Amino acid sequence: MARIVYPTDFLRQKSLSESIKLKHDSDGALSPLNAFLIQNEIDLNADSSAATAALAYDKSSRKLAGESEKFNAKREKKFNPVFKNLNGSFQFLKKFYQSMSKEVGLWGAPITITGRINYPADFLARTEIFNALKTKSDSFIPPANNPLLPYFTQNQVTLADDAAAVAEAITLNSDAQTKAMQSEAATKNRNNLWNPVMEHIRKIGAFLMQLYKDNPKQLIDWGFTVDHSPRKSKTVNSKVKLSSKKKATNVIIGSTFGNTGTVALNVHKGKTTKTPAVTVLPGETLEITKGMSIITIVNTSSTTTGTFTTIRS
Repeated sequence: MARIVYPTDFLRQKSLSESIKLKHDSDGALSPLNAFLIQNEIDLNADSSAATAALAYDKSSRKLAGESEKFNAKREKKFNPVFKNLNGSFQFLKKFYQSMSKEVGLWGAPITITGRINYPADFLARTEIFNALKTKSDSFIPPANNPLLPYFTQNQVTLADDAAAVAEAITLNSDAQTKAMQSEAATKNRNNLWNPVMEHIRKIGAFLMQLYKDNPKQLIDWGFTVDHSPRKSKTVNSKVKLSSKKKATNVIIGSTFGNTGTVALNVHKGKTTKTPAVTVLPGETLEITKGMSIITIVNTSSTTTGTFTTIRS
């Protein structure tokens, strides 16, 4: 049985709305939608105006999300050397204390009784760990009694410099969060304008599908995509937590992956992240091509949960 496959991203949905209006206006008095639109109180001109306003919010959202990612990238560039020193310090302490987890834990290390260090994914939580290590390190008087002094000397580590880098990274993180929240607000405003229009599109699609039930290909003239394949499909809305990954299976080839969130997502073909990543920015889509029935989605943001849609069988 034929069915309409609705686009999952805003820009393609907007394009579909434009195609519907163009066909309706072109048909004029002969348009099969004339009575239907009146009956359902649908004004395509009003929907077009709402689409224009929603587009402005969409552009703003994507711009702000891109700026947020840039701040995140700068934050990571600033903090990564510090985190390398932090981890190296804990590994040195594990050797110094002969894996006595309690002693290493006194330096702020999130260490288990088996000696494994489990760092939190959250960026600010990691800066707190650094602060704990610095506080412990600064407490040794004279400084020569500090067990980490040989490691610092050998690896040219200066905690004061690292602390300054952490302070800059925290500022960058705050800037990234601000932009992300602004992007999210713009997306919300876009959706508030667009969701009623999309509801109209679905109503029109259902009406035309019934009208052309004997020849569904006629919906193509209105801009709709019609799926004649026997398999059933459904749109799945998913979340991927901050600094985490998620696998999507049974993704339909020829459909689209849509980033519905406010942070960029990396999409890898297959079950792992070993394949090259394709970065999909907020509001953008990625065509699912051959070999992508299984994909792995990675949220590189350590501050914001990502959301996406896929069409699966």
